[in-house]
Amino acid sequence: MNLLLISVDSLRLDFSPGISAAVRTPRFSALTCDFCICQHCFSVSSATRPVHTSLFTGLYPFEHGIEGQHSPAMRQGVADLFDLCRRAGYAVGAFSEAPDIFTGLSYADYIAPLPTDEQLTGWLQRREPTILFIHYWSVHPPYGAADGLAFGEVGRLLADGRIGEVQARYRAAIEQLFERHIARLLANLDLSAWAVFIISDHGQSWRDDEPYHGQTLCNDVLRVPLYYRLPSEESVGRKLISLVDLFPTFLFLLELDHCYRGFACDIRTPTSPEYYLAEIDPGPAAQQGRQWSFFNASAKFTCDQSTQRETLTETFSEQPLAALDTRPYHQAYEALRADSSYVQAGFAAATDREVLEQRLRLLGYLE
Repeated sequence: MNLLLISVDSLRLDFSPGISAAVRTPRFSALTCDFCICQHCFSVSSATRPVHTSLFTGLYPFEHGIEGQHSPAMRQGVADLFDLCRRAGYAVGAFSEAPDIFTGLSYADYIAPLPTDEQLTGWLQRREPTILFIHYWSVHPPYGAADGLAFGEVGRLLADGRIGEVQARYRAAIEQLFERHIARLLANLDLSAWAVFIISDHGQSWRDDEPYHGQTLCNDVLRVPLYYRLPSEESVGRKLISLVDLFPTFLFLLELDHCYRGFACDIRTPTSPEYYLAEIDPGPAAQQGRQWSFFNASAKFTCDQSTQRETLTETFSEQPLAALDTRPYHQAYEALRADSSYVQAGFAAATDREVLEQRLRLLGYLE
């Protein structure tokens, strides 16, 4: 079994191909007509670094240590997907349009700059067992803006109330990526030999309180699309999936030898954990503090640990729910943290913060 894992950075659920009628991707849609398109998937965070670290380890941010974009180092002794595959004899290809975003993470050495589509197609035609990870950043702000900054020109357009122009650029970037690049890869793929997963790490927001992402755990940034196809297997109709569930799924599909002790479940199992968790630490300059959400298919409880603001909503609609007592959510969250096998581990040597901040600044994350 081979694995193709594609991550489309900042793709909102309601702007996703096959879900939004306003996004036109006929070639991609034809090639994925027998894929499962899951609309009930949630991420574990709203920033790229913590989400991908959870994707590759099966651990929540508090466990692996990358709780926000600025977190400099992971905990020691955390196994990642690339290491496990290499040790099992897989050819490992990992590429990104923005590889600097992974600076300082234990798996960063695997991730190289994105090559041409022809070179990526070559990876799909290798004879040995292969895992290919591709991280596309072109759907991430600035959506082709001339300044090349994540929140430069886009931020000014939003401040001027020109959200329609921003969304038009966003749709155009999505259509170009899926039609010109992802569809080309899928057309060259032997689906009888490959498991395919196409995800978004987090969504995108244009709200006044979060004109970007990585600040809150609202559904705009937390709900993500999940496309997948497994050879000779049918999808399981589960009410709720988290991106953290993909790691144990990969372990089984690729027959990797790893004693997984996280909280996630293989997506093909009919039952999910009692609750899922999402977390974000927006950093010292943010108006919001560190937040966590505890949720199942019915209710979503969110707590800002700095402001002590708490909300309880319907999970998918975010309509407010009345709660006489929110203590059970706090107790369940603390119990989850206490049950983790990883939180007592120390941290690996951190990348120089100035180096990390400089690279984030060049990508437009910092002024």
